[in-house]
Amino acid sequence: MNALFEQLAKFGVGRLTAILGLTIGVAAALVIFTMSMNGSREALLYSGLQPQDTAAVSERLGQANIPYSLREGGTAVFVDRQRVDEARLRVAQGGALGFGSVGYEIFDETDALGTTSFVQNINAKRALEGELARTINTIGVVSGARVHLVLPERRLFSQQVQEPSASVILNLRGQITPEQIATVRDLVATAVPGLSASRITIADDRGRLLASPSDDGSVTSAALEGRRSSLESQLRDRVRDVVEGIVGPGAARVVVTADLSRESITESSQTYDPEGQVRSGRESTEEFTREPAGRNTGAVSVAENLPDTGQGADAGGAGMAETGRNSRVENFLNSSTTRTRIIEAGAIERLSVSVVVDEVMTRGEDGSPVFTPRSEEEIARIRQLAGVAAGLNAERGDVIEVAQLRFSRPDLDVGTPASSGFSLSRGDIMRIAEIAVLFITALLIVFMVARPLIKGAISGPAPALASAGGHALPSQARQAAIGHSGDGQFALPDSGDPDETIDIAHIDGQVKKSSVKKVSTLVEKHPDESMAILRTWMHES
Repeated sequence: MNALFEQLAKFGVGRLTAILGLTIGVAAALVIFTMSMNGSREALLYSGLQPQDTAAVSERLGQANIPYSLREGGTAVFVDRQRVDEARLRVAQGGALGFGSVGYEIFDETDALGTTSFVQNINAKRALEGELARTINTIGVVSGARVHLVLPERRLFSQQVQEPSASVILNLRGQITPEQIATVRDLVATAVPGLSASRITIADDRGRLLASPSDDGSVTSAALEGRRSSLESQLRDRVRDVVEGIVGPGAARVVVTADLSRESITESSQTYDPEGQVRSGRESTEEFTREPAGRNTGAVSVAENLPDTGQGADAGGAGMAETGRNSRVENFLNSSTTRTRIIEAGAIERLSVSVVVDEVMTRGEDGSPVFTPRSEEEIARIRQLAGVAAGLNAERGDVIEVAQLRFSRPDLDVGTPASSGFSLSRGDIMRIAEIAVLFITALLIVFMVARPLIKGAISGPAPALASAGGHALPSQARQAAIGHSGDGQFALPDSGDPDETIDIAHIDGQVKKSSVKKVSTLVEKHPDESMAILRTWMHES
């Protein structure tokens, strides 16, 4: 420890000040570099907020004394990375965020005793609309939604019942599929009592009609365009895979055009089979009537109405007449077949496929490209395979055309050479500069600060020579006994006049014999100090 303090004292005030300043600068650079590598200390709390939600979050964070910052035009809130969980709990204590809509929490802020039934009904409809909007927002491609419900009141003594309807506006962050549109319609229809999916209108934020009210609930032109694009893409990939397998990669261009039906048709037919009769019932009727033979049943007179007139006639022995009638009815049913055919919109009406293939390219003797037309048999084979891959139907009127042309190829010798793939952006250059500065600073600390300190601590203080009586020599005698070389190292003093020289093996040149005797005498008198000097020389070497 004393050796370290002595070494620091030898540096001087100026050198110590420079070392201390350099150390502080390196420490600050390391801290800045570490923070830049780890990024900002702030983390995202919420994003995609509406203005009212941002105001609510800011108010709750301010009440909790949590610092925050607003970014992305006020739609994102950032807080300290270490306090993200705490911030979310503080915001949740004030109630759930509406994300642009009001849900059933509206009833937590109203007094049921002081509100009318009209206000209660309006709040109930607003809450239902908000909850539906939040549910629709959970779909991946939907970034925001607004729902409007029309719930007609049921009046007393009214025979006409008006059905409810709904309108939905979607903010999309991508392409929505027909299945997702149908999912939105079903979600709204099943959440509202009495609402049919055919009375729901869906549109996007760009004004495109995704679904309109209809009797069968079919989607409109937006969904049909999506189906047409998807169908053309699938057929194009199929045909390209087949053709490029023959002509080679990049040697074919394929275009598929699909015409889809935009009408929904429902057909019903009933067919009777006369050979397949079945008796369904049988009915028999018998009627008998008995009356006097000479009686005029059809005349009306006074004599017919007298009480004793008929009895007297019967008693006279006149004859009786009987009449009868038999009827038999049998019912038969013919077997019938009823068929109902529903043709939805989006059926394929016609397909058109065009294929262009490149000519065969070979290399001539001089290395230049030579193009050769393909044979008619190969073109016919390509036409047949492409038609089968696309699923063409001649009865439907599908057509296919295959042609061969020489493709346009850019001249690689024209133009300026492209830049090399190794390119650095401004951010990369700054990062490399930071690393280089830190590396150079670390080297300076090692060679200018750490190495001298370690060297001084290990070497220790200068050894003291003892006098003939065994006591330590004073500083003047020690300086006289032990001199310093040109580089500051300890060295034994040279002798006075040279006497003679001797040759020593493996030594370049000659040394004085008197100097050797003086060194021998000094080592014999001061063995400990001599050993210390030798150790110092060995350590420095």
